[in-house]
Amino acid sequence: MKKIRTYLLLLFASTTFIIHAQKAPKIDLTLWKLTIPEGSVTTYKAPKLLDYSENVEITKFMFNDLTDRSLVFYVYPSIKSKRSFNKTDLKEQNSFGGDASWSFKQGAKLKASIKMGDISKKNDQYPRVIFAQIGGRLKEDQVNQIGAKDKSAPSILKVFWDNGYVKLRSKRLADPSITGIDVLKEDSWIDDDGYTFKNKVDFDKFTFQVEISDGKMEVSVNGEKKVYSGGDYKLWNSFDNYFTVGCNLQGDETGAFANVKFYSLDVTH
Repeated sequence: MKKIRTYLLLLFASTTFIIHAQKAPKIDLTLWKLTIPEGSVTTYKAPKLLDYSENVEITKFMFNDLTDRSLVFYVYPSIKSKRSFNKTDLKEQNSFGGDASWSFKQGAKLKASIKMGDISKKNDQYPRVIFAQIGGRLKEDQVNQIGAKDKSAPSILKVFWDNGYVKLRSKRLADPSITGIDVLKEDSWIDDDGYTFKNKVDFDKFTFQVEISDGKMEVSVNGEKKVYSGGDYKLWNSFDNYFTVGCNLQGDETGAFANVKFYSLDVTH
């Protein structure tokens, strides 16, 4: 009888594992690094990141929702962290385990299926949430050329969920006369006027895509497109870039929180 009970328990555990594996989101995290808003900054990357569902520190902020087969990124302002760390996000890595670096000339494409999950509300307004970015990075010789403190460069694209709408914020040259190595300086670039997609996504699942090519950036939400091109985007070939996705909460009031759900995530170069 004891052997039978043991067998049944093992069978149940095995069946449960298979069911959960079948319901878990099919998102490959091999080429990503996770940052969570705990303390200063805590990061995880493969191979540790691949076992995220078994890590209690990670699952506070990134976890599977088996009811709809999504990967959830959760965040809230922490008294242990600075405002800039109020994010749970994945940063693109290369096949060698280092930070990804690609140029507009080389091209890149990100496609995802996304949905805004639970989010706090204040005075009938939700806080904005950045769910995707294209970060910029200087090359080593460029850092020396302009005397920069580090490799950080402006983000050419930030994508927000804002009270049900998807909004974009890009960069443009502060002055058309800027040329040469001055193009590499952070204060040479300023925010553009922004763009809001006409069709409201609200709390429904939507398809998001950004495709990069030489001098061009094309962003679409459920097929509705916004195309960026021209001289400024040709100049952006000077920078290295990488994708970031997740939940970056743009609010630090007491009790604020948000989560973003990803159902698929694919990057190609």
